[in-house]
Amino acid sequence: MPLQGPPPDGFTAVEASLRPDDCGSCHVAQFEEWRTTVHAGAFSPGLEGQLVEMREYGEVRSCLACHAPLGEQSARVPDGSGDLVTNPFYDPELQRRGLTCGACHVRGWRRYGPPRRDGSAPASPGGAPHGGAVRTPFFEDARFCAGCHQFSQPAPNGKPLQNTHVEWEASRYVAAGIGCQTCHMPDRRHVWRGIHDSATVQGGVTIAWFRPDGADGVVGLRITNTGVGHRFPTYVTPKVRVRIELLDAAGQRIAGAAAEDVIGRDVRSTRAGWVEDRDTRLAPDSSFTVVTATPDAARRARGRVTVFPDGFYNELFTALLTRADRNDTSRALLTEALRRTDESAFVLFDETIPLP
Repeated sequence: MPLQGPPPDGFTAVEASLRPDDCGSCHVAQFEEWRTTVHAGAFSPGLEGQLVEMREYGEVRSCLACHAPLGEQSARVPDGSGDLVTNPFYDPELQRRGLTCGACHVRGWRRYGPPRRDGSAPASPGGAPHGGAVRTPFFEDARFCAGCHQFSQPAPNGKPLQNTHVEWEASRYVAAGIGCQTCHMPDRRHVWRGIHDSATVQGGVTIAWFRPDGADGVVGLRITNTGVGHRFPTYVTPKVRVRIELLDAAGQRIAGAAAEDVIGRDVRSTRAGWVEDRDTRLAPDSSFTVVTATPDAARRARGRVTVFPDGFYNELFTALLTRADRNDTSRALLTEALRRTDESAFVLFDETIPLP
């Protein structure tokens, strides 16, 4: 995003700051919510561990475009001819704050926000802090989020790696007036809960046992996307593992009596470009099933659904750490990132039922 430039004359130090903590000195509730989010952690150890070894600054800027998008978060910026030059307004501390308040609300030191809850957009009174705010309904438009949550390229198998806005546009939620902000910013809260939050995921899908018609001795588990306005999960990062295990009369697992599959999109980068190997994600209102035969010794079936919000990154960081030429800074950051991806997994469903 373009640099704000020098702050207007008469601005206080707080008004002339882009740091979230200073915004939070007045907007306390919004700041306290934001600091708990993935947005606040967008400039993560995993990202930084890759950036420190990138030789092409153009690559760095392409990452920062979403992970730290303010011009003041970049060490170098384009000059009038397009060449990269040292940024006199660079703030490394601001860079590490990720997707900040200013990324959405500040342009040229002007503050922007949504209309009032009644839909009105009155002009700010004279003398209001930081010159008041300009109110625009675009803050309530799903396209506001598409800048970071909709890619164009690369697009293996004709689908961009991040295709969330297009997935939503193809759903019934558009006609119902349910956009990104409805679910991810309920009551205008700055929370943006998603795949990392078990309660949010629980509210988006329905998980149920079933027995296929006319198939005695078979049990299955069905997951249906009943409340997610795009594919579940969206993006290539998360994986959802669905597993059924059969237990004997003593409650012990029966060897070989199990079934497992994964909901997700498997992609890989090759010298020829990105390749999609598999896509089992659920479009709105569609289902995914795992079934298994039940041997005579089976008395119970245990179903377990585990969400790996950072599945792709877990594999990526593991692979990057195998490189012997990786520098110590990168290695330390990626090791921390790998630890975080290990800890982000959670069990969404774990239920055992008797078998007839």
